[in-house]
Amino acid sequence: MKSSTPSFMYPYWGRFFGLFLILIGILIFFVRVNRYDIVDLAGLSFPLAIGLMMVFFSKEKDFDERIAYLKFKSLTVAVPIAAIATMLINYVRNFTGYSIETDSWFSISAFEYLTMALLIAIGWFHYLKIRE
Repeated sequence: MKSSTPSFMYPYWGRFFGLFLILIGILIFFVRVNRYDIVDLAGLSFPLAIGLMMVFFSKEKDFDERIAYLKFKSLTVAVPIAAIATMLINYVRNFTGYSIETDSWFSISAFEYLTMALLIAIGWFHYLKIRE
């Protein structure tokens, strides 16, 4: 019988690759802002989402069932909070500033939602890890 270790967890070094992706995304974002005056949050959210996914789903140095449980518990808190925040942001942006002349709708992308959910999950995981 195999151990109960989740098979979707990346190796420990995956967190460093994730941090590298996050830094590259932030660097590209600031280059676009400084050179071209473009604030591209959608372009920033892709490397952030992939990097945060690598950081969150990488194994810890002292990985055990408790860590796996805390990561699962933090995801069960983060996903609904990020979904509610996404719905509220979309509602406020679309129905308070909607103009029929411009027909402009705003929607948060999947990568922006994933970035928000993973940031909440990572923060909540570290809070639970310290608390318990």
